[in-house]
Amino acid sequence: MLQCTPQAAAALDEVRRRNDVPDGFGVRLFAARSSQGDVGLGIDFAEVPAEGDEVAQQHGTTIMVAPEISDQLAELTLDVAPDPLADGHEAPQLVLRPTDEG
Repeated sequence: MLQCTPQAAAALDEVRRRNDVPDGFGVRLFAARSSQGDVGLGIDFAEVPAEGDEVAQQHGTTIMVAPEISDQLAELTLDVAPDPLADGHEAPQLVLRPTDEG
């Protein structure tokens, strides 16, 4: 199952609050298709998991992973890396990293 760092969970919680998404909603990761047909990773807030989703509570956040991408994300960790903005403030950027085995 995809892991989530405390920093990523806090960043997602901040985004949820800024967008007035209710407290009970979790984070759902799924395969997203662009208008050009490219497939990427979609992240959204959801009240309940979709059928077949893998679900876990991590650092106070419900993580839901769609079945079509669960195998690809199983060995990864969702984390944040600082992303300096032009105005000098930092905003978190979500990144996927290999899960440490040690």
